[in-house]
Amino acid sequence: MVAEQAALGSARERVIEAAERVVAEVGAARLTLDAVAHAAGVSKGGLLYHFPSKESLLVALSHRYVDSIHGCIDSARTKVAEGPAQELKACVQGILGSDQCMRAMSAVLLATAANDLKLLEVIRERMAEHMQELSTSSDFARAAIVALAVDGLMMRESLRISPFSAEQREAVVNKLLELADEAYR
Repeated sequence: MVAEQAALGSARERVIEAAERVVAEVGAARLTLDAVAHAAGVSKGGLLYHFPSKESLLVALSHRYVDSIHGCIDSARTKVAEGPAQELKACVQGILGSDQCMRAMSAVLLATAANDLKLLEVIRERMAEHMQELSTSSDFARAAIVALAVDGLMMRESLRISPFSAEQREAVVNKLLELADEAYR
């Protein structure tokens, strides 16, 4: 029984990972259940066992997106010096850091939005929580500008339209970290 549940979990995980790859490789508009089943190496019936509709798959992708954001920020938080700006700097580092763990996941955001804006609710909730965290800043506007710049750069990179060289990008990230510190002085 435990082995069966592990196999089910891994098949479900393979389907979600395949959906991420499909979106990253061919775009949100081409996210079909057939394409995902093929990429996951499962039958369409096997995919439908875990996700009875495209919407249920997109909901799972939205939750995974939010979990990935949390994971990236949590990981970065351990590397950022403690202080009032720690959370905002962890956001900058976690989302835009050198490992860029969010790049593939941002494609999920696009797929979700392209298919049904109601599916963005889980992401909206997380953003509202994040805005609450920013409200503790002595300079809310500056902290919000940093958060918006992080979102903008992530989105440009996910669309592959960022004009920045590696050096320019690094300079932007470093400036955002400075601005984060200034927002909490």
